[in-house]
Amino acid sequence: MVARMLEGCGVDLGGPEHFAPPAPDNRDGYWEDLRFVALNDRILERFQGAWDHPPVLPPGWEAAADLDAERRDAEAILRWRAEPWGWKDPRNSLTIPFWRSLLPAMRVIVCLRNPLEVADSLRARGYTSERFGLSLWEAYYSAIDQTVDSSFALFTHYESFLAEPAAELDRVLAFLELRPSPVLREAVLASPRSGAHHQRRTSAEAEAASWSAAACRLHASLLERSGPVYADVQRRERSAPPPAPAPPREEVRPRSHEEQLAEVLAVLEARDAELASIKPVLVARDEEVDALRTVLAAHEKETKSLRAVLADRKSLPGALKGVLSAIKHGARAAIKKLAAAVR
Repeated sequence: MVARMLEGCGVDLGGPEHFAPPAPDNRDGYWEDLRFVALNDRILERFQGAWDHPPVLPPGWEAAADLDAERRDAEAILRWRAEPWGWKDPRNSLTIPFWRSLLPAMRVIVCLRNPLEVADSLRARGYTSERFGLSLWEAYYSAIDQTVDSSFALFTHYESFLAEPAAELDRVLAFLELRPSPVLREAVLASPRSGAHHQRRTSAEAEAASWSAAACRLHASLLERSGPVYADVQRRERSAPPPAPAPPREEVRPRSHEEQLAEVLAVLEARDAELASIKPVLVARDEEVDALRTVLAAHEKETKSLRAVLADRKSLPGALKGVLSAIKHGARAAIKKLAAAVR
């Protein structure tokens, strides 16, 4: 939702030709540039990790020589981007230090949502249990908490866009120093749709969730950084009368074979799109290699010329000796003739 709004305000997110296609669980699309997704996956794999298995990253990992190939590919993608541009990928939560080493002036928008809703969303897609979803949430936001600060990042909350979309959008745009036309701004304000809010959990449920004390502290700290709009949302929620007891939550039904097949097809389409997005990187690599070969050929030609000059210089002392000997011989003969004439 936030990515879609920012693109509507003029931020280049890569374009539909590079986006992951919509899936049955997200028909509006993910707005993720698969080139960056693929690079982030490769970075995590370098450290024996994956998006659902965050690796332990050592201090200074972003400067490791093992990432030289990923660094070159990232620079190839970044080379032709025009301001304002950006990209959306939850994996950035883990890899931000790598990208900041290439883009020190980058700004980051950190999107928050009720952790229980995140876990429910993952469960609905058949990926994980609620406990695993909460653990994954904690790993991602712990990484953000350790590497991201307010000097280059803004924290925004999903609920803020549902409660006061204009105020929260203006807050994000001011941080990014974006000034879309009033027409564009009004158009994107139609993006936050409460109907797309499929998983609904309250702050009270999150506070009562069975997760670690460290995760509770982290969650509370993140909410404090979510801005004035969300602070108003919390105040209204606390002052509202207690809701009626919710009906028992339905267990997620097993997916049918048709749904599983549709998901597999969506993954295959995403992989096809990913391969298509990698092709420009390979073409750029080939062009870079051709340019290097041209430079190398020029260097080799210059080296041959220098060797010829050096060979001439080596033969010069012998030639000079011959000339000097001839001069001395001529001088002696002239002196003899002069002496004979004097006599």
